[in-house]
Parts: sequence; structure tokens; C-alpha cells
Amino acid sequence: MTKAKTASTAKRAKAEASAATDTTTKMLGEGMEQFSGFAGMFGDYAETGLKAFSERTAASTDMAREIGSRNMDFFTKSLEQSVEVTQAITSAKDVREVMEIQAGFAKNMFSAYTKEMNAQAELCMSAWRSAAKPFMGFAAK
Repeated sequence: MTKAKTASTAKRAKAEASAATDTTTKMLGEGMEQFSGFAGMFGDYAETGLKAFSERTAASTDMAREIGSRNMDFFTKSLEQSVEVTQAITSAKDVREVMEIQAGFAKNMFSAYTKEMNAQAELCMSAWRSAAKPFMGFAAK
């Protein structure tokens, strides 16, 4: 091989190595930018998720108080009605009247219980929908 041909080959090899290095550097740079973008998105999701979690925790505490209050009100009303029914039964004149009082009480209590459980179930579903709303946005993205 001649000296000129060797120099030309070395020059071409150096240019190809330089091009390969530039391409690799560019690819690494793009990969780091993409990774940085993913890290930023993850940080945003984590921040939004924690904020939503703390808001939902406060809301669930309020919901637990609401349900506890409703349960106590229902228990109190039921106890009062039970006392009234007991007084009515003790003043009944015959067995037939006692049976009517008991049947009416059972019917009223079942209706009141069903109504209260439906109301509480709706409260819980409403709370669940509200709690899930911020997280449903993540699933849509």
C-alpha cells in the first residue's frame, strides 16, 4: 500500500469513528432527555396522587362521621319507637291488638331500615366516585 492510500484510509477511519461517536453522543443525549421527561411525568403523577390521597382521606373521615351520626340517629329513633310499642302492647286489650301493634312495628322498622341502608349506600357510592375521580384521569392519559 502506498503512503497516500494509507493516509486516506486512516483519514476515512478517523472520520467514521468521529461520526459514530457523534451519533452515539446524540443518541445518549436523546435517551437522557426522554428519561428526564419520564422522571418529570412520574414526579407529577406522584405529587398529584399524594395530593388527591390526602384530600380523599379527609373526605373519608367526614364520610365516616356522617355514617356514624346517621347510625346513631337511626338507633335512637328505633329505641324510642320500641319503647312506644312496648307501652302500646302493655295497654292492649287483647292478643289480636298486640299482634297488630307488633306487625305494624315490624313493617315500619323494616321500611325505615331499608330506607336508611339505601341512603347510606348512596353516600358510600358517592364518596367512592368522588375518591376515584382524580385517579381516573391518570388512567385516561
